[in-house]
Amino acid sequence: MKITAVTCHLCASATSLGDAVGSAIVRVETDEGLSGHGEPLMGMFCGEATLALVNYYAPLLIGKDPLDRTTIWQRMWDSSVWWGRSGATVSVMGGIANALWDIAGKAAGKPCHRLQRADRPESIPVYASLGPSPHVEEVPALIERLKGWGFRAAKIGPFFRQPGGGIAGPRGADLLATIAPVLAEMRGQGGTDFGLIVDGHMGGVPDPFSREEALALGQAMEPFSCLFFEEPLSYLDAAGYAWLRERTKVRIAGGESLSLRRGFEEFVKVDALDVLQPDANFVGGVDQFLAVAALAGENNLPIIPHAWAAGPGVMANLHLAFAAPQTEMLEMGQHLTELQRATLIDPPRIKDGRLLAPTAPGLGIEFEPKLAEKFPYPAGIAERASGLMTVD
Repeated sequence: MKITAVTCHLCASATSLGDAVGSAIVRVETDEGLSGHGEPLMGMFCGEATLALVNYYAPLLIGKDPLDRTTIWQRMWDSSVWWGRSGATVSVMGGIANALWDIAGKAAGKPCHRLQRADRPESIPVYASLGPSPHVEEVPALIERLKGWGFRAAKIGPFFRQPGGGIAGPRGADLLATIAPVLAEMRGQGGTDFGLIVDGHMGGVPDPFSREEALALGQAMEPFSCLFFEEPLSYLDAAGYAWLRERTKVRIAGGESLSLRRGFEEFVKVDALDVLQPDANFVGGVDQFLAVAALAGENNLPIIPHAWAAGPGVMANLHLAFAAPQTEMLEMGQHLTELQRATLIDPPRIKDGRLLAPTAPGLGIEFEPKLAEKFPYPAGIAERASGLMTVD
């Protein structure tokens, strides 16, 4: 089997939060009629740059065996090692690698997770990723809705939607006074068995929490038995993560925007994390994800994959969550985007707080290029740390 084409198709769709975001879908075609699909996370942030990088790597794959993923990865790496050792380039290489993994699953007639792990569980715990925090008065209806969809845990952020539109993130004492009642109401409405999580979202913002701000929020979470505190600080401060771990009882998690196993090694070697959160669409694809999972196992740490994508990329993290024995639980959006619904032949199934193992061959994705016409990508759309989603 030989690769005949590698293309990138830019799409856009609304997330479960109602925000329109981009998606870069990589399609790898072969001379035997099998095609595979991946989604670099960079498609959500800078679609045009993602397209350019896919086009840069594409000639390196033509005529190669799609099942020889290791050799292809090394060829891409060697062709950009001077300037592409992390970030966007690794994300794009990972999206391509995930598409090759999809082909491997289809060629074997098995779900991708079965290629890595024959004894995978029938289900794994899952939580709903809510983005902004609800207001206190919204909590009862929210918890009822989440439970109706099968969720038994949820994650909120330290910011709130405003009546006139937009999102505001109070800081300091104002944040603590606002978010503590929300956590209390969620605990009361959800019950003692409902999992609560707070995401600081400090991995990619211009003005991240200081160590003291993160500590105050972590300590405010303690009375509510929160499962973990995600991205409490900038990733430029690994020592700060370790400092925070020593001072709060809540587990500290992070890693969604760390590249390669070595990016996680920097944090693990200073005891900075209780939970590792690789994203298959950013860390470098299936093999780098599994390398991070192995690192977690070597250090008796769990993984809880980051699984936020605008298109079919959510399935790569889903399959890898089942493939990695170190998985404790998995993140999911409240509901699928229309783009995901149009491309997933084996969409996620949630029952009693657990995600059921997918059964379709490969990643369970079908995408034809003409589908991009139904989900057009407007020029200039981007997810920016400054908060701007589009630029004229």
